[in-house]
Amino acid sequence: MDTSWWRKEDDLDDDQKAFILLPAVGRLMLEGPPGSGKTNLLLLRAQFIAGEGEKNVLIVTYTKSLADFMRSGVAGKGLIEGDQVRTFHSWANEHIRMYLGVQLVADGADFNEETRAQALKLLREANTKLPSTKLFSGIFVDEAQDFSADELECLLILSDKICVCGDIRQGLYRKDGLAIADRMGLDRCTLKKHYRTGQRIAEVADRILAPATGEQALAATANYDETIFGKPSARLHVLPDRDAQFKKMYELITVQLDAFKDDAIGILCVRKTTPMEVYEQFVGTPLEDKVCVHGAGGTFGGERNIHIMTVNAAKGAEFRAVHLYGSEDFKKFPMNRRELAYTAVTRAKTALNAYRTGPTSSVIESAFAEPTHMNLKKLFSVTP
Repeated sequence: MDTSWWRKEDDLDDDQKAFILLPAVGRLMLEGPPGSGKTNLLLLRAQFIAGEGEKNVLIVTYTKSLADFMRSGVAGKGLIEGDQVRTFHSWANEHIRMYLGVQLVADGADFNEETRAQALKLLREANTKLPSTKLFSGIFVDEAQDFSADELECLLILSDKICVCGDIRQGLYRKDGLAIADRMGLDRCTLKKHYRTGQRIAEVADRILAPATGEQALAATANYDETIFGKPSARLHVLPDRDAQFKKMYELITVQLDAFKDDAIGILCVRKTTPMEVYEQFVGTPLEDKVCVHGAGGTFGGERNIHIMTVNAAKGAEFRAVHLYGSEDFKKFPMNRRELAYTAVTRAKTALNAYRTGPTSSVIESAFAEPTHMNLKKLFSVTP
């Protein structure tokens, strides 16, 4: 995943450089569309502050997969250790245990809504027991829209140097975390340009979730470089069953592994049980050793560059090619369907392929449709 992280100054535009160099005492909210570099900038700013001697920084996000992805972005520089990148529930569990002597959840247990409510209550109590209210040199939060503002406040009061980033269009949990900017008086920094998503893929994303009034569409602000990454593509494949879905996907991945060399490929699924279903079809094939399943021990490190995971787990990550397996499941997943599909599509840089057996949501169908000319003859020749 090395291509996901900026390794030299020339990788940044002027606005991104200016953000990193803001005074360390800043209390910031970083906003921007998918592919604008929010996660990259968050990590670079954290490392910049650590490099000035403020080593005790904490980086927090919601999912284990994104925390793992972010660890790969700080590895090898010697400014921040991997264990300084945490999930919120991992940090909360430790914080509560340290200051209240209570085990919130067993290690590895689910952090569900009931547990989140209990955690919030205990975090507030724990914060009354602190020897100092400022436990960290800096706190950096990614995907803030996945948290509640109350959760973030319990965390962010523990430092004077904070930076929070997010995108309301990728909110999958109906939380109000982005309201923390107004509650705590954070200075807003907004990124307008994005670089990850190719034009055709951006057009699909815009059809799934149109920009808010006054905002520009992703396709209008795309800065994807075709001379470097190649012409982007997005296709929806209609196939008779899931075996045919896998066969078509396998065929395309085989070509992509050669075309994209060591770049990461993502296979994204709507339901939690589907990633293992997909992995089992890879077993015994020549590609088995290139595949890892997130949620079953797979990570972004190592040499396995085909990553199978849920869409939720893929938040914040990016892939040269994305495969949406079992897209018919979007039809059976009514809650946050648009946001879920938008998040999935915008993980892709160059190639986006979706597969369905039977109907998927009309939103997905419309997003991938190629414009065609309609007339009366065609209208009356349509059959069910």
